[in-house]
Amino acid sequence: MGAFSQLCAKHNVQVRRGAADNHRQQGIVERFNRTLAKRLFGHQYAQEMLLAARGSSERSIEWVTRIPAVVAALNGEVTRLTGKKPSEAIKARPVAQKPSSTVPGRTIGFDEPLLPSDTLVRYLYAPGELEGERRRATDPMWSLTTHTVRNVVQRGGQPSLYYLNSAPARGFVREELLIVPHGTELPLDQVLMRARPQRTR
Repeated sequence: MGAFSQLCAKHNVQVRRGAADNHRQQGIVERFNRTLAKRLFGHQYAQEMLLAARGSSERSIEWVTRIPAVVAALNGEVTRLTGKKPSEAIKARPVAQKPSSTVPGRTIGFDEPLLPSDTLVRYLYAPGELEGERRRATDPMWSLTTHTVRNVVQRGGQPSLYYLNSAPARGFVREELLIVPHGTELPLDQVLMRARPQRTR
């Protein structure tokens, strides 16, 4: 056991490790990082626009000096998830999390009805899964192809995991699947390309 693990054990601190490259398992941290990046790089790009207007291709690094002030400001703002300032939540033992304000239009939980095997679905892309590298704002969220359910794994106390035909091998929870009604038409260009006769040489 390393020094850090010993220190955590001494103070009864539980360390939760997420899977590599799976940013959804660190949702709170990733959301903080997103807000931090917006505040830092929005200012940086404004500086670079001014530099470009003067004919310079120089990149601004002012964000480096702004980090302490921006982090301090974020730590002093009340978050919607906890209703506390991060600077206060860090000192608290348990931190209660507010439920989502979004009212679902269906049953969500362990007792939700299972999707039939002939249901057509699109799955939620992992960040950068379609184009590679990091996800861009212009990338689609849902798979371009439709799939059917191959099998469902159910374990006590856990949401059902769906495994799809001709899709990545990972399992998907219900929220990561978008039902496509039968008879849904493809975009016009795809329809025309499928209907267009093949040229013979």
